[in-house]
Amino acid sequence: MKVVLGVSGGIAAYKSPEILRGFVERGDEVQPVLTRTAAEFAALATFRALSGRPVFQNVFDGPEAVGHVSLAEWADLLVVAPATAEVIAKFAHGFADDFLSTYQLSHRGPRLLAPAMESAMWTHPAVEENVRLLRARGVRFVGPETGALASGHRGIGRMAEPADVVSEAVRLVEGKDDLAGLRVLVTAGPTREPVDPIRFLSNRSSGKMGFALAQAARERGADVTLLAGPTAAPLPRGVEVRRFETARDLSASLREAFAACDVLVMAAAVSDFIPERVGRRLHRSEGPRSLALNPGEDLLAAIAREKGPRVVVAFAAELGGGEDAARQKMSAKGADWIVVNDVSRPDVGFESEENEVLLLSESGRRVEVSRRPKREVAEKIWDAVSSTLEWKKIPEKT
Repeated sequence: MKVVLGVSGGIAAYKSPEILRGFVERGDEVQPVLTRTAAEFAALATFRALSGRPVFQNVFDGPEAVGHVSLAEWADLLVVAPATAEVIAKFAHGFADDFLSTYQLSHRGPRLLAPAMESAMWTHPAVEENVRLLRARGVRFVGPETGALASGHRGIGRMAEPADVVSEAVRLVEGKDDLAGLRVLVTAGPTREPVDPIRFLSNRSSGKMGFALAQAARERGADVTLLAGPTAAPLPRGVEVRRFETARDLSASLREAFAACDVLVMAAAVSDFIPERVGRRLHRSEGPRSLALNPGEDLLAAIAREKGPRVVVAFAAELGGGEDAARQKMSAKGADWIVVNDVSRPDVGFESEENEVLLLSESGRRVEVSRRPKREVAEKIWDAVSSTLEWKKIPEKT
């Protein structure tokens, strides 16, 4: 996706680099455009460094004399965050006295504005009328929210969070809001089972696949809760994150969160065996040591018995093919879908940026997803799950 990110002069401009970063992390190309006053609140060097592009401010900025025209041919989306009362008025009435206001007259794609201003300004009749005019022309708004304002007061006018701006932008361009209104619960990452006070038993899961699934669900409109194990991978944006360490920790959080969800994606790599913990540090000077391992609880199988209309997605980390074993596992765990991935390959699976999976459904569907970035794999998984939601007929919220 090619994004023109407009930044106008408000205190909320300090959040704009995070919006830019959110697009870049998705692999989007971003052209920053700042008003003259925006540069008083945010350093131009930050936008140049994050985007890898020059910052446009004046009408004649850019490689061409009519750079705003060629940029409009390049861009898929115009996002303005923050959008001040002044910029909203310029857009509504066609003023063109800097690069951003001139560019917006040439832009023919979707537009998303994230307003930020004091409550009295946002509720002023002139601003309300300008917003009404822009909405009537198809301009989308995200926010503003109620919260602490620059004046020290609380009220409506706070700019939407950066993750929400990015998510709304993605939905606006890609048109995927098939998970809107659903509560999605994703587990991701490894567990750590203590052996003694300083050692633990764990696995190679990085959590990246589960994090990608959580981010994709959020951007398709879901309300997402992520149960995340101990991993250094960057957390997804715009989701509620609850941390766990051991399988026991995960079990407690899972049972609590499962009651309030519509869809569960069990991507966490939970330890199959729990070591008998020693209360003191073990020393090699004591000589050879045997480690007693007891089978752990099958968390998904235990909780799926009470799934009702919920959709449950399981994961099967296999060494090689394992399709028959995965189908048996899906049935035993009471899952609607199971995602099979070959973790014996060094180029996909654990700790990799890419994955290649096979999706199997309870109803007999079989979907092969070829090797690609985990974020794209996540979208394919949600495409499949979304079709399941139709026949599951999850009740509407009241």
